[in-house]
Amino acid sequence: MTYGQPGPGNGGGGPGPGRPGGPSWGPPPPPPGWGGPPPWGWGWPPPAPKPGVVPLRPLQAGDLFGGVFATMRRYPGALFGVVAVVYGAYLVVAAGVLYGGWYAQRNAIDRLFGTSADGAPPTSELTSVLVTSGLAWLAVMALALVANAAVAVACTTVTREAVLGRPARFGQVLRATRRFPTVVGIQLLSGLTVMIPIALLFLFMVLATVALLGRGDVGPWLTLLPLLFLGAAVVSVWLWVRLALATPAAVFEGQGPVAAIRRSTRLVRDDWWRTFGLLLLAGLMAMGVSMAAQIVTGAFQGPVAPLDIDPETGRFGSAEARAVFTDILTASAIGFVVGSVVQVAAMILTHLTAALVYVDLRIRKEGLADALIAGLGQGARTPEGPPAPGEGD
Repeated sequence: MTYGQPGPGNGGGGPGPGRPGGPSWGPPPPPPGWGGPPPWGWGWPPPAPKPGVVPLRPLQAGDLFGGVFATMRRYPGALFGVVAVVYGAYLVVAAGVLYGGWYAQRNAIDRLFGTSADGAPPTSELTSVLVTSGLAWLAVMALALVANAAVAVACTTVTREAVLGRPARFGQVLRATRRFPTVVGIQLLSGLTVMIPIALLFLFMVLATVALLGRGDVGPWLTLLPLLFLGAAVVSVWLWVRLALATPAAVFEGQGPVAAIRRSTRLVRDDWWRTFGLLLLAGLMAMGVSMAAQIVTGAFQGPVAPLDIDPETGRFGSAEARAVFTDILTASAIGFVVGSVVQVAAMILTHLTAALVYVDLRIRKEGLADALIAGLGQGARTPEGPPAPGEGD
């Protein structure tokens, strides 16, 4: 069973590529009964088949979020296990990068802590520490981008199997994360696109401010700033929603970054408000979990004691400085671990929601449910069967 992009031809109930008898994710066959009675006769239509976590029909909000939480319950190993492996590897490598940065500058850091409180530290040592810290921070951010892309692939791959009730094995999902370069490209292109209105606003503000300062009158310009910021924010949100389904398009259909972004814009067209509402609801759920975690974390983090400076020498003790530094690192580590867990939960929730929104829009706009139902009726592979070629990658 494949999740291919719709192509020419009827293809609605035809076999999937590479395996006879499997349902195709192409366009549906012509609707039966045009101009005549419905195929089920008089009375209520039969309920839609539900081989997986959602019924194969246009989804309501309850169906969609029920499918999200059903996916979490039915596939805990493949979902949370793979995400734990990805983020565990990220934390280990990131910790190694940070330790390497500290080890390279440990002598300079020791000298900086031992410097008199009244005297400025040597410029060369301070510059060296700042440069090393900046490079380490950039490396950690790049690693986070890769980890987030791998998690997005894992969540979407699990959803792909969950829609039809097929097994999503740990190894299968872990191998699928190798497609993270495509999702990294999507994230970078989407981020740059969403930032275009903000960048243009900033450039316009700089040029306008310079011109108005030359004339000596900036009063009217300041009153327009809130409206300009609001307009740029609205455009950025509009672009973000249009591009929000690019990752599911890449994973379900094997699209490249640019093609997946175009596919997302076509699917969201004419359904922007509904897509925005569903994604916003998922974001609010994730925000509620994050706020609860911050409250719990804050209860275990006390204030850090200030450094006591000797009034005679104007210096503070090196041991005292190390103790304060250790307290800060401990509190930061606790916040980082809890924040990472919350971020993982929020990412899983939002990625699963986006994947099911993608499926819902294809059902509504491309008759995907009819194609899947027809394929299932022709003898689709049972959940115990082997994966189709390319599906376990």
